[in-house]
Amino acid sequence: MMALDQAIAAAERTEVARHLIAQAQTDLVDLVTLSALELCVLDGPRHALFDERVAHAWTRAGDRRRRQVTEEVTAGLVRRGLLIEDRPADAARQSGSAYALKPELGLMLAARCRPSFVVVAAGEGAGLRPLSIFALGDQAELVRGFVAEVPAELPPDRAAHYPKAARLGPLGWIYRYVLVSPATAAEILARWTIAPPRQQGAAVPTRYLVSACHPNRESPARYRLGVTGDGSRALVDGPGLGAGDLARAEYDIEGLGAIMLKLLTGASR
Repeated sequence: MMALDQAIAAAERTEVARHLIAQAQTDLVDLVTLSALELCVLDGPRHALFDERVAHAWTRAGDRRRRQVTEEVTAGLVRRGLLIEDRPADAARQSGSAYALKPELGLMLAARCRPSFVVVAAGEGAGLRPLSIFALGDQAELVRGFVAEVPAELPPDRAAHYPKAARLGPLGWIYRYVLVSPATAAEILARWTIAPPRQQGAAVPTRYLVSACHPNRESPARYRLGVTGDGSRALVDGPGLGAGDLARAEYDIEGLGAIMLKLLTGASR
């Protein structure tokens, strides 16, 4: 669809992008909300981390259907202002057109395509969608901020425009992306995992497995924790995050947040 590497690099260098990264140190910054179908058009299956169920659904669509959908979705991203066409206003759109990225989209893609590391909170059980935290960094600074990928529902103001979304299966899934500080990323992880994973018909509460991974290393997984929560407290088990840590202990939301912050800090080394 486009030369994403160059477009992402250009979006990251803008003054707006630098302002967003600075703002995220004190406030949660909403970047963008996308469907899995839009992620696929943005080359999602080639990103550092991507849901296999979505990738398989995209592959099964076939080459001809994917080309048609890519044109339709690209036009929609242009209408939303997420992609900016690099062509005269009165010129017709051509296959392989060049696009600039809105800085918010560029930062999200930078984090997804080349994260310093990723923390994934995956609920045990079939069909559950994970929460993922991508470390946004560069050669000069390993972590400039964190981009959280939060599974979401279609916003009410957009639902009426997507009557077929429910029939798309995994391709219709919605993700909200926010840019946050380490402390806020830890809080998001704690609030997500302190309650049991939402799973119908589960007789026994299932738990979350929280892993910190470095996609570009031979042994990518560095930390793994199990979190079994009831909404107010959580039992955490795992190898511990350092000397003196208990391998199995119970925490409230503040204590769990501290554990998650230690995980994020340790993974950044």
